[in-house]
Parts: sequence; structure tokens; C-alpha cells
Amino acid sequence: MDLFIYGLIMFTVLLVITGITLLVAKFRKNRLKIKQKNWWLIIHMIFVVIYISGILGMFLLALLTKFTTDNNLVYASHIFIKRFDHFLVIPGAFGSFITGIWLAMRTHWGGLTKHYWVLAKWIGNIAAIIYGSTYVRIWIDNALATSGMHPLQNPAYLTDRQLLFIGIAICIVILFFLVIISYLKPWGKRITSQQLGNNQLMTQ
Repeated sequence: MDLFIYGLIMFTVLLVITGITLLVAKFRKNRLKIKQKNWWLIIHMIFVVIYISGILGMFLLALLTKFTTDNNLVYASHIFIKRFDHFLVIPGAFGSFITGIWLAMRTHWGGLTKHYWVLAKWIGNIAAIIYGSTYVRIWIDNALATSGMHPLQNPAYLTDRQLLFIGIAICIVILFFLVIISYLKPWGKRITSQQLGNNQLMTQ
């Protein structure tokens, strides 16, 4: 499938997930109680840990293929990279995405667009998931397909492995950026046009 079409489908899926989560949260107007919020935070962090663990595991396995000459070990590493993607990265990414939206809507953060750091996390998660499900997924499949017979003597495999290594490294950078802004909560509250108009009226 064409990368653009696949990326567009994934973007649509993420928007639908966002819309459904927002709709459910809208009908539950009361904010989460402290105990409820803490439990949702724990669930969110579990998904984040699964997500990051999967990406780091993929990175270490890709790194291992650069320091071994055992063809069987190279092939096995790519098998496990694909398994990590299926059973850790994908569930972790979607789980943290959904629980993050739920927390943004049901706590004092007041939604996805009232604070810059929340908006940045939402957009960053969408970008990471789309990037991982298009380019990185293709590089995983290509590297696995070309790692079967004498991969270290196969120029196609070496190119696919290098692209996969770079792709996973970019994913790690994005995830650590999202973790950092979750902790620091930078940039403050977003000023809406209505608030800007009210401030101008007050200063006149």
C-alpha cells in the first residue's frame, strides 16, 4: 500500500479514536476524583513503559546486528524486532494515546488544547504513531526479508538495517521529548481569541 495512503488511513484512525474518547468524556462531565486520577495515571504510565521498553528493545536488537557475524543471530534479532513491535510498541502506543486523552479531558487540564504541552503531546503522539506505522514498519519488514541468507554480504540488507536503525533512533528521540514535556509542562496555558479580546477590553 502506498505510504501516503497508509499514513492517511492511520491519521484518520487516530482522529476517530480521539473523537470517540472525547465524546465519551463529554458525557461524563464530573472530573476524576484524586483516587480515580491516580489509577488512570498508573495505567497511562504502564502503557508508556511498555511503549518505551519496546522501542528500546528494538534499538538494542538492531544494534546487536551491527556487532555480530552470526547469520542466524542476525535473522533472529529481526524476528524479535518484529515481535517487539507487535506485542509491545503497538499496544503501548495506542494505550498511552487513549489514556492520555482521557486524563486531559477528565482532569483540571481541561482538554487537549488549553495547554500547549498537552497539545504538543497529542500531536507528537500522532506523529510518532504514523511514522512508526509507515516508514519504520516497512524498514522492519524489509530488513527481516533480506536477513535470511548471508545478510552481511547482502547490500540490500545493509541498507535496510541502516534505515531501520535510524528510524528507531528517531522514535526514541520523539518519545523522550514527550516524556520530558510531560514532566516539565512548559509553555503555559494557550490564550484563546476570546481571552485575548477580554484582556484588550480590560486594558482600554
